[in-house]
Amino acid sequence: MSNLSFVNMPRGFALARPARATSMKLFFSLLAALFVVIGAALPARAEAPRAAELRGQIALRAETPGAPVELAASGPGYVGSFTIENRGDGPLKVTRVIVRSSPEDPRVPPGVSAELEGGGTAATIPPGASRKVIVRWKTAGARARELYGHVVVESDAVADGAAAPGRALAMGIHAERGRGLGFVGDHILSILTFLPLLGVVAVFLAHVLRYRDDRKLRLLTVALMGVNLVLAGWLYAQFDRGFSRADGNDGYQFIEHGVWIRSLNVEYFVGVDGVSISMVLLTALISFVGALASYSVQDQLKGYFAMYNLLVTGMYGVFIALDLFLFFVFWEVMLLPMYFLIGIWGGPRREYAAIKFFLYTLAGSVFMLLAFIWFYLNAGHTYLVDGQATERIFSIPELSRVAWTAQGLEILGVAAVKMVWIWLFLGFAIKIPMFPFHTWLPDAHVEAPTAISVILAGVLLKMGTYGILRINFSLLPEATQWAAPAMAAFGVVNILYGAFCAMAQSDLKKLVAYSSVSHMGFTLLALGAMTPQGIQACLVQMFNHGLITGMLFTLVGVIYDRVHTRDIDRFGGLASEMPLYTALVGFAFMASLGLPGLSGFWGEAMTFIGAFPRYRALTILAAIGVILTAAYHLWALQRMFLGTFRASWRQSKYLEPFGGKFPEINRRELASVAPLAALVLLLGFWPRPLLSLIDRGALEVHRLVDRPGQFQIAGAPGVDSAAPARAARRPEQGAAAGHGALASAR
Repeated sequence: MSNLSFVNMPRGFALARPARATSMKLFFSLLAALFVVIGAALPARAEAPRAAELRGQIALRAETPGAPVELAASGPGYVGSFTIENRGDGPLKVTRVIVRSSPEDPRVPPGVSAELEGGGTAATIPPGASRKVIVRWKTAGARARELYGHVVVESDAVADGAAAPGRALAMGIHAERGRGLGFVGDHILSILTFLPLLGVVAVFLAHVLRYRDDRKLRLLTVALMGVNLVLAGWLYAQFDRGFSRADGNDGYQFIEHGVWIRSLNVEYFVGVDGVSISMVLLTALISFVGALASYSVQDQLKGYFAMYNLLVTGMYGVFIALDLFLFFVFWEVMLLPMYFLIGIWGGPRREYAAIKFFLYTLAGSVFMLLAFIWFYLNAGHTYLVDGQATERIFSIPELSRVAWTAQGLEILGVAAVKMVWIWLFLGFAIKIPMFPFHTWLPDAHVEAPTAISVILAGVLLKMGTYGILRINFSLLPEATQWAAPAMAAFGVVNILYGAFCAMAQSDLKKLVAYSSVSHMGFTLLALGAMTPQGIQACLVQMFNHGLITGMLFTLVGVIYDRVHTRDIDRFGGLASEMPLYTALVGFAFMASLGLPGLSGFWGEAMTFIGAFPRYRALTILAAIGVILTAAYHLWALQRMFLGTFRASWRQSKYLEPFGGKFPEINRRELASVAPLAALVLLLGFWPRPLLSLIDRGALEVHRLVDRPGQFQIAGAPGVDSAAPARAARRPEQGAAAGHGALASAR
């Protein structure tokens, strides 16, 4: 029957049946093979997560999250602890616990150590267990009064369940030994900086409450500046003049350090060293003198003193900031109040002068910001103060350890270190001001109120050279060597150009303004020399020029308040009318021209000593500037105070209340000039109080930018001058950051 059925089937169907059977067998064979492969793979897939689960996961925990471990006093030192936790399912092998420091790069003061509780620096921590790390600071023999640093923990795992070992974790550590004054002493720099903001708050409350007696705001501002001056005196007394990088904390004192904006890795990081301490003291003194000189302002006092106090806060902040972002914020804080102080309370052309000042300074700030962003984006691996790992940071001490030249980065085909150095220099050169970026200064000085001219010449101009020292020299020393001759040449141009312009002026205030351009040229020449004496001369010139020009602009304001003119040719014979005022102006002129025995002499003399071994022709040209300076000062003195008194002044409407006579300098005006004159005389005969402040800072900067050689004509007492200039550079970035690396870069 079956055969009959088969016979009756169509022929094509009968032939297709064996083929279909073969296909089915092949399909089932492939399916079976696939299951075998999948089955073989399943155990391997199950083992992968098992291996990850068995790896230890490390976490560091402090008592206060997001802050460094606080070390407390215990016996002869300080002790603190934090915990290493194993949050994984496998054992955690801690291979090393070590303080982040080395003899070549002493980040922390001597005597700091870390070990696991029970002893040792290595251990295996079971899953779910923890182990304490004990941090000790033996303060015997340590000069540092505070400690900021990191303890690094290396292990075979990383945080957050990573699949393979990675970078070590760190925990920040902090201790305060105290300096007296309790909280005030521990936060002296922040108090100096932000105390003037109380004046801003007082003005706001006075406006809201419709308080009418604006004269009390003057008294409040003078009181705030007086308190700051007293605190600055305490800072001067407590400053350790022998403190250096070898003593830890990168050579900084009075440090305050914390995370400010975590999302951007911005820190509130302030401190002072031998480079900045003199500028903080100068700011305290000049701001006090400016507050006394502000008594000549009569209109819109609420707004004036609000802007004045805000300006003072910005000035302090620039000199203490050790974070580039914080530095930039304070730098810009000064811009707005200065614009309004000139534009509202200035002279007849105040709007033009204010806008010109604003645009020039803002242009420089743009270049500066570009440079800061470049540093931030290329910083490399480091830690915030609390130990959080980061690849981007604004910390100046951390950025100074990066071997920028060795990275070989370029911008538009030019070596990045050269380009960034120029950006920074442009921003700071405008503030100095350096020729040809100086044209905003005479207008700003002439139109600004007396007190603001004192602030502008006494402090703001110094921020340019300070920025070059703090940032260009510290972060880009190889590029600084490359640019040093040009910097020295521009300095000589400033000296001569400013002196010739000053000689051509008939406006006394403009004469003093151009003399500032000339005298700031000495700081550029001194920086370009890159010798110990040159860097020290720059700091001396900055401080002494601030004293002398502050005195000069105050004295210019005295005569202007009486007759509302500064035209030198309209005066004559004033010595018979105002003998004390004449003596003070003559004293200030002699100090400005560098008469031996007065403080102006030391900055110029030290500049010549430091620059002559390297730039003999430029130094000789700069010496001609001293002759020109004497010429325009003596000529102005002769025209204003000597000769016959002009009888036409007897009928002047401005002198009618005084019986047609020039009133002598009054007590308030004398009080604003006297402290400056006393310091000019004291430092002229005995400069050691100033030199002792800046000696160590100048030598530390010199070691960064200049290798020992025939031009280093004086050694540093107690400092090994043969130490490599960049010993503190991060070792993992190689030694290629030496002086020859930049020469081969494009």
